[in-house]
Amino acid sequence: MLNEKTHSPSDEISGNTRNSPVKTYKTPAGPLFLRNNCSPAFVEGLKADEGLRSFARRPEREHHLLLSIAQQPENRLTLAYTATGNIVGQVSLAPLDGWWQDIGNAYEVAVEVSAGWRKLGIAHHLLSLALEFESLEECLIVGLGLSWHWDYVGMGMSRFHYREMIAQLFAAHGFAEYLTSEPNIRMDPANILVARLGSRLPEESVNRFFQRLLQSDTLPGL
Repeated sequence: MLNEKTHSPSDEISGNTRNSPVKTYKTPAGPLFLRNNCSPAFVEGLKADEGLRSFARRPEREHHLLLSIAQQPENRLTLAYTATGNIVGQVSLAPLDGWWQDIGNAYEVAVEVSAGWRKLGIAHHLLSLALEFESLEECLIVGLGLSWHWDYVGMGMSRFHYREMIAQLFAAHGFAEYLTSEPNIRMDPANILVARLGSRLPEESVNRFFQRLLQSDTLPGL
């Protein structure tokens, strides 16, 4: 169940008084607060939950990573956190680079939920909130699912079942799976690339995206 508020109890933790909407999400493990466009000052006043370690391996490093994301004005950070200020989930949007550079209006999405808070629908609600912005249909959003970040053992499943879970999560939000020659995705057959092409995404960006999907300097004919 989601309820919308203008401020969260954790605003006092950081002294943040921004008016970005905050949604309350009631779970069997306790109530959570979901907030997008989190500022560096707000993130600094929170702490990473012990089970939040997929990307940086330790909670304190995860917190530092989230803070660095919030400090970049071109990024968008959406958080789920407890009344005591523990971050238990996050969705970040950051401009695509590397293999995908020079595609206009293109962003990479990353999703993470703390180990003790999984299977509660948090990722779904976080992703919904993160995608609530006016220019969504003008953007390309790409998700790179890399198996070495996944806690599929802790979830009691194979990495291919975990892959299917990711595909289903993103499909519910308008993403589709694409085959690609991108080097990181090719490193493990369980890896997955999903993308959401906005209905008003410029044609040039669409064309560049499809060109990059199967671009290769080593595979013949690509």
